[in-house]
Amino acid sequence: MRIPERTRGYLAIVLAAVLFGLWPTLSKLVLDEVHPLVIAFLIQLIPGLALAPSLRGVRISRLDWKLILLSCTVGAVLGPIVYLYGLERSTASNSVLLSNSEALFTMMLAYAFLGERATRREYLALGGIAVGAFLVTTQLRFGDVRFLEFLIGNLMLVGAAACWGVSNTTSTVLLRRIRIVPLLAVQLLLGSALLAPIVALTGASFDIPLRIVPSLLFLALSAVGMFSILFFYAFRTIGAMRTGAVLPTSALWGILVALYVFPSEALTEVQILGGALMVGALIAFYLFRGPSRAEGEGETLKPAASDGPDSP
Repeated sequence: MRIPERTRGYLAIVLAAVLFGLWPTLSKLVLDEVHPLVIAFLIQLIPGLALAPSLRGVRISRLDWKLILLSCTVGAVLGPIVYLYGLERSTASNSVLLSNSEALFTMMLAYAFLGERATRREYLALGGIAVGAFLVTTQLRFGDVRFLEFLIGNLMLVGAAACWGVSNTTSTVLLRRIRIVPLLAVQLLLGSALLAPIVALTGASFDIPLRIVPSLLFLALSAVGMFSILFFYAFRTIGAMRTGAVLPTSALWGILVALYVFPSEALTEVQILGGALMVGALIAFYLFRGPSRAEGEGETLKPAASDGPDSP
């Protein structure tokens, strides 16, 4: 039985959220041994090179190159730099909570610039996902989340999320005309090229211990490469707003992965409640899904790819 394309889109973003949830744990394992900017450079270069064969025969217009440059400058260069230096000026609790603001910016920009809308019941389920993510990340321990004390760092983390929201919006527009894998390959390679001179100017060392290489490769190919492919596929099939709405569930999967890797910690009752709320709201969000623009006013996100078939 053939799975409907919209259902595949929801499955893609759920799996992407799982991979996105791996990011904090994998990064923590690598950050102790490798400079943050070197990590930011390599995790784009490695999957970019792996996807490079897909660029054969791809045609990109001058206007699309401008959007790609904007997306890479904001999302691949400015976003990681602002995030990394903001992380140094904030706390781990704040960063986990504020990382969900990327989804908020993605949904807001999709609403404002892409004309995307959801049904009232979808908005209700979306609120359930947001509340669940809030419970999982904060555990209602507000003493651990200190905003004013680390105001500059927190603002930088929110600024980085805004950068990625802008990048997501431009990518959604580009996916109307360019297939997923070639577009991602161009963005990753161009992003690493723009980031390379910045890494060189900082004098960051590329001396990476051999024991860290497998973790770094897995981080690049799964939490960045495969995540981005699934993320873009969800953009195409269910839209940026609905994709952004499901992304905060990464908090739940990230907590579960962290507990597996670091078994000394345990789930709290609040986290269990939040996780149950997120799963229930996610199911409701899928069941309450409204008709696509293709079924109504005319699809704005489904690309008419000019350089190949309508597949990744």
